[in-house]
Amino acid sequence: MGDKKTGNFDFGFIKADLTLGSRIKNNLFRLTYSHASNEFNGNIFEKSTNFQFRWNKILNEDHSLFFFFQTGESIRAFIDERTLIGFGYRHHLYKKNKNYLDLAVGPFREFEAYPAYSFENVDYESSSQKTTRISFNIFASLKLFENISTSTTLYSQWKYNEIRDVRVFGNQYLRFKINKNVTTFIRYVVRYRSINYIKRLKNDTDFMYGLEINI
Repeated sequence: MGDKKTGNFDFGFIKADLTLGSRIKNNLFRLTYSHASNEFNGNIFEKSTNFQFRWNKILNEDHSLFFFFQTGESIRAFIDERTLIGFGYRHHLYKKNKNYLDLAVGPFREFEAYPAYSFENVDYESSSQKTTRISFNIFASLKLFENISTSTTLYSQWKYNEIRDVRVFGNQYLRFKINKNVTTFIRYVVRYRSINYIKRLKNDTDFMYGLEINI
C-alpha cells in the first residue's frame, strides 16, 4: 500500500509485505519480504527492507530444527546492511488448543555495515563489523480470559565472546474483544542494544493502539 500527497508539502509513503510458504512432509519452507519508506519534502526519514529465507525441520510435535538466512537495511537503525545466517532448535514448552509457549536457541553469524555520520561535531567514516551471536528467543500466544488474548515475541542476541553486548527485540500484543464485531488492541515494540556501534544511535520503542470493527 502507499500514499502520495503534493501541494503545500510533499509526502510519500509505501509499505509492502510478501510471505510465501510451503510444507513438504516434515519440512517447512518460508520466504518473507518487507519494505517500508517515508519521504517528506524530498527527504527520506524512514526506509527499511528485509528479506528472509527460513527452513524448519519438524522432528515431532514438540521439537524442531531451523535454518535461516536474512538480509536487509534500515535508515532508522543507521544500518546500510545487516546479513545473518544461522541455525537452531525450537521446543514447545506448552501447547494446548491455540495457546502455546515456545523456546528457541541457536547461533548465527552476523555482518553489519554502517554509513558515515557526524556526532557532536565529529565526523565518523563508514564502518562494518562481523561477529557470532547466540540467540535465546521466546514465542507465546495465550488466551488470558474469554475476551482477552496476548501474543509475545522476544528475541535476545548475545555476542559469544562479550556477554555484555546484547540485542533485545520485544513485541507485545494485547487484544481485548468487546463484542463479536468490536475489538481494541495495544501493541508495544522495543529494540534495545546494550552497546551501540553508532554513537548517535538510540534505542527504539513503538506504542500502537487501535480499534477493529467487523461489519
